[in-house]
Amino acid sequence: MSAKRTSGTTLDPALRFVAEAPPDADSPAAKPAGRRWELGSRQWRGFLFAIAALAFLVRLIPVLRGGGLTFYGRYDDGVYYAAADALTFGRVPYRDFVLLHPPVIMLAVAPFAALGRITSDQVGMATARVAFMAIGALNATLVARLARRWGLVAAVVAGIIYVGWLPAVFAEQTVLMEPIGGAAILVALLLLVKRPTLVTARAEWLAGGALGFAAVTKIWYLAPWALLVLWPLLQRRLGSALRILGGGVIVAAIIVAPFAVLARGRMWDMVIRDQLLRPAGTVPRLGRLADVAGASLIHHSPARWVLAIVVLVLIAACATLSAKDRSARLITALFVVDLLVLLASPSYFLHYTALTAASAALVVGIGVSLLHARHQWFGRGLVVVVTALAVVSAISVVGRRQELAFPHQAFSAAAPPGCVAADDPTALIEMDRLSSDLRAGCRVPVDVTGINYDRLHRVVDGQSVKRRFNLAWQHFIVRYLTSGTSFVIDRPWGDELNAVSRHELDQMPPIAAADNLVLRRVISKHP
Repeated sequence: MSAKRTSGTTLDPALRFVAEAPPDADSPAAKPAGRRWELGSRQWRGFLFAIAALAFLVRLIPVLRGGGLTFYGRYDDGVYYAAADALTFGRVPYRDFVLLHPPVIMLAVAPFAALGRITSDQVGMATARVAFMAIGALNATLVARLARRWGLVAAVVAGIIYVGWLPAVFAEQTVLMEPIGGAAILVALLLLVKRPTLVTARAEWLAGGALGFAAVTKIWYLAPWALLVLWPLLQRRLGSALRILGGGVIVAAIIVAPFAVLARGRMWDMVIRDQLLRPAGTVPRLGRLADVAGASLIHHSPARWVLAIVVLVLIAACATLSAKDRSARLITALFVVDLLVLLASPSYFLHYTALTAASAALVVGIGVSLLHARHQWFGRGLVVVVTALAVVSAISVVGRRQELAFPHQAFSAAAPPGCVAADDPTALIEMDRLSSDLRAGCRVPVDVTGINYDRLHRVVDGQSVKRRFNLAWQHFIVRYLTSGTSFVIDRPWGDELNAVSRHELDQMPPIAAADNLVLRRVISKHP
């Protein structure tokens, strides 16, 4: 066998891509190091285990102290579980029901929905939520592992930040797309960025596959994928760019093609067109920046903005430091791209900020590490300050009681035989009626609100018609809720029922009530 195939030093130089570059003259790596923080392999594994355990507990404890694993109120998690359950019954997404996102989240939840069919919907959903918390714990270790390529200080700071930072924690407490997409992005970065050895063609294909997987989890992740394709082009590494692009296209096509064929164009309508036509959210851009900083933990406005400004200034300073280090520039660029996508999106919810969580934690960890290497005493002080902020954030998150418990026992016992309708599929899950309704052929829209963004979407003078004025939506929601033998409304603020619709639904007699929720019997069924 030739030396070219056995020696790691004879690989094509084009494969270097974003592997560790020669250090800048003013980089800490180019200067003699003083006493550095080090860990043996056993201690490092122990640190990663501690990070994973802490991250899991920080995500689990607020839920257990609040609504428990049978909580309701997030809506999207119920939609994804209901879509997965519908799939197990042979219903095709985009063709048989509305799903406004690519299919990965549905496929990821399908095993838990199958478990729910043979046990109960509650068990399936609770298990899925615990599994997604575990993905969050995995993401914390991936952040620490990647950050360690800039030193142990970077690993400790980035890992601890990610453990308790609200943008990461909130999205990783239940069944959402962000934990899966974020994990795929981190895997791609581990394969490509500042590796101790040259980046091989195989690593680039695999990284591309991970990026394509992320993009068909949530279309926002097209932006990080595009950045990682363009980055080697800036370094005139066409082969690297093509491999990263090609790996992603292959994986995305394998996942998407079957559903696209079966849905006959409807997949494009829902995943692309409907998302682009969604009306703008009510949270202003400045409010989104405060959420990125994790300041939504504080409800008092002045204190919230003081914390937001402090954290944002810290992130900006660390990003500036990271951008000066050649090997960290891609991480800094990724954070900027993530932030721009978040700010530009027409729709917005708190869990969207998870898009920036990993890149922000990495930027801060790397920036603090670089400063620590150059100015040890000042750097040590900053390590203490940033770590303290991260610990306080984690403690604050754990101290919150999150979400509300669904009164599943009372509602399950009171619900009459036949189909149950709900404006949030989580209600059907927690009443253990989702699988039975699907099995019986009941009308289960999966994403009730999503229908308003799809076939019931109305535009007048270039503006989307709000639900309370959209007569097609009002007709649909009333007819659906009264199509079975009983119904429950979880989110009246989201339904935006007008006076006529509220009056018609209020005529239905209540048969159970708890925690501002009312289960009503249908006395005049609509077809």
